[in-house]
Order: sequence, then C-alpha cells, then structure tokens
Amino acid sequence: MARHVMACTALATVVAAGALVAPAAFAAPGGGTTGAVHTPRKAAAPKPGDVDRDGFGDLAVGAPEGTVKGHAKAGYVSLVYGTAQGVRVSRHKGITQDTAGIPGVPEAGDRFGSSVAMGDVDGDGYTDLVIGSGGESIGTVAGAGAVTIVFGAKGGPGTDAIAFHNPKPIAREGFGDRLTVGDFDHDGRDDIAISARTKVHVVRGASNLRDIDEPKMTSFTPPGGGAGTGPIAAGDINGDGYADLVTEASFDDPADEGTLGVLPGSATGLKTKPISQIGLPFAGYSIVTGDVTGDGRDDVVVDTTYSDGPDEFLLRMFPGTASGLGKGVPYGGAVEPGRAGVLADTDGDGHADLVVPVVGEADSDGIQNAGALTVIPGKSTGLDAARARKLTLDSPGVMGVMEGNDLFGLSLAAGDFNADGRADLAVGAPGKYLATGAVSVILGSASGPTGVGSILFTPESLGHPTMKARFGSAVGATTTR
Repeated sequence: MARHVMACTALATVVAAGALVAPAAFAAPGGGTTGAVHTPRKAAAPKPGDVDRDGFGDLAVGAPEGTVKGHAKAGYVSLVYGTAQGVRVSRHKGITQDTAGIPGVPEAGDRFGSSVAMGDVDGDGYTDLVIGSGGESIGTVAGAGAVTIVFGAKGGPGTDAIAFHNPKPIAREGFGDRLTVGDFDHDGRDDIAISARTKVHVVRGASNLRDIDEPKMTSFTPPGGGAGTGPIAAGDINGDGYADLVTEASFDDPADEGTLGVLPGSATGLKTKPISQIGLPFAGYSIVTGDVTGDGRDDVVVDTTYSDGPDEFLLRMFPGTASGLGKGVPYGGAVEPGRAGVLADTDGDGHADLVVPVVGEADSDGIQNAGALTVIPGKSTGLDAARARKLTLDSPGVMGVMEGNDLFGLSLAAGDFNADGRADLAVGAPGKYLATGAVSVILGSASGPTGVGSILFTPESLGHPTMKARFGSAVGATTTR
C-alpha cells in the first residue's frame, strides 16, 4: 500500500483562497474607510474533537464491513459534523482508501474503519482522525493491519493523510484494531498507542508528522502483556499533567488471570516502568478512564467476568492518586452483564459518568441482542448506584425502535457535539436493519443523557454504502484534549 501522500496542491489552494487574501478595509465614522490596522480578535481555543475547528465536536463512524468499489469488507469511515443542535447529517464526509489523498487502495477484507479515535497529533488546533484497518495486508503478509491519520483542517479534512504499520508485520495481527490517543509527553500534540498481541506500539505526535514517510515507533511489552495485551486507554491517573497509558493483559497469571497496569507519561514520553500493576481475576473486556470523583485525576473503571465466585460480572473503579491507582472499589449497584463503555461528564457537574453498554439486552418480544445502556452518574465518592438508569431505543424521546440483533451499544463514544459543555453519546448499533447498521446520538443535559434532540442515522442517510456495512461498528469522538 502507499505509505504517504503529500497534499501540496490542496495546501496551495487553501493559501490562495484564504491566507493570502488581503483583509477588507473596515468602515470609518462618516461612511469612509480607514487605513488603520485592524487587530482581529484572538481565536478561540480549539474544542476537543473539532476536526474543522468551527467550535463543535464532530463524530467519526466506522463501517469496516462496507463494500467499496466492489470490494467486500474494504471498509469506510463517515465523518458527521457537529452543530448547535448536535450532530446533523446535512453536512458529512465519506473517507475510504479510494478517497483522494488517502494512502492505499480499497481491497476485500481491509476493514478500514475497524477502529476510530480522535486527537490533535500535529498540534495545529485541528483534531485529526486516527483510523485502524485491522485487515490490511502489508505486502504478502495477510491481515497484518495498519493505521491511517487523516489530518483535520479548516472546512474539514482534505487530502492530507499518512499511513503506518508494524515495521515487522505479523499475519493476522490486526494492528490498528485497538488504539487510543493521549499526550504522553505534554507537548501539546497527541500521541498514538496501538495494542497488538503482546506489544504496545507508540507513535509520538509531531508538528511535521504529515511530512514523515515512516513515523518512528516505540514498542514494548506492558505489565503482564507477555501472554497477550488487551484493551488500552489514556488518562492522567496521577494528575501530573502527562497522560498515562492504562493497559490490561488477560490470563497472564494462573493466580490472578489478568493484570491492570499504568505506564506513566513524562517529558520524554511513556515510561516502561509501571506506577501501578494490579492482579485481577479474569481481567475484563474493556477499560475506561475519566475523572469520576472530580479531584483532577482520572479514575479507571474495568469490567471483570467470573470475578468473585458466584458473581458472574463485576465493575471495579480504581481511583487515581498521586502515586497511581488506589484500591479497587466494586460497583455496588445491579448492572446486567456488559462492559465499561465510556466515562464522560454527561450532566456538566464536574464528575465523569459511567455508561455501560448491555448489548445482549432483549427487546419487548424477547429477542436477544437488541442492546441497552446503563448510565451511572459520578460523584465525589465514586459511582452513584442509586441514580443509575437505563436507556434504550424505546426510551421516551430517543429516536428509533428497540429490535432484536440491533447490537445497540456495541460501540460507544462521547463528544460535545453541540458545544454546551456537556458530553453527548454516540452509540453504534451495527446490527440494525439487517446489518446495514445505524448510530444513535443522545445529547447530554443537566439531568444526564435524554431523548431530547436525539437522532438515529444510517449510511443511507449519508449516501454511503449500505449492504451489510455494519455501520457503527466503531465510533470516534472525544471530550478531552
């Protein structure tokens, strides 16, 4: 596949159309014009997840099984822009490996869009898209996987993009299927971490990243990862201003079955010596980070299964402290088997709330895998089980109908799409409409996520490929920088 595409023509067009045009003279008293220098207002600080820097967070949706140019499961990503009303399908952009400037070509089984994350990796104030294509073949190595960065810009991403892969590609590794972004060296540019097999690979953000053919990659084995590295997440656990990397390895220790680790960020990037390494029984399917307690440090929630003898499912929250993770606190409320989906402040009270997808939830006819969400508010002492509530496509005001095999909640992300200071939820339902797939956007409010202003859209809403696309298998948005 092509490794790097420079967008010199597109860049020149932008300059000619914008930066080199002299500003219009402004009106002087009396109706004339003045030659006095006009000092423009200072630009507003960039918003998290804002690809075009219009002040609203944007949403990226992966459809890794979408057909492109006749190639089944080549995959694509749909970028849908935020507005004052939230995400609206009236403005959107489709991105495939057939899009001008995007490295590679669409091939059957590439699964472009198998994962999607957002972050400003070059520090220019525009959020960039980080897209995994876990089925990408590298040379003759089938299914090795790759990652594509599509750079944000005024008006939305153009033709500036690069792609990279494991320097030593491994067949069926799925490089890019699990990734996260965070500013591990606190230089104002997000870094990219990829979990694949027993390793974590890190590409550091740089102002000239779009000009680098082969970004330098650091690879290491995280705590317990020798038996296989699982989910990863970024967050400032110890509150020192550097994003840390939280890792999970399953089945690495016969006594504990899993390891939760925290690798600290620093001025030189991630350190390989963990500040936390905790054994867990059957460490779970996902880990999420966010400041539940409101103390300025990110906390970690992990789901574990078959964890305490008769208990088949348990959520644990590990509070962030100055020295790493504190003692794990089991969630005390009743939650059906699911996974830790996202931590985000959906009600604007300064505490991150936990959203747990329960994908196996049955619909009103008893058909399984319709899906639901459990929303658990955060407070200063942790998760507030007493105020937990359920959301489905049948909840009042939520657009859509709950149906078996929707897989509502299989993917989940949070972003501030209407710029009201509260996190909104993007919920993938890739099984809906016979696996065409759909995404539900549920806005946050002073009382948390509600159906007010919610939308449900499909690839047909955007004019993008529909047949068995599994649109919504991945969603990308962010509320943090």
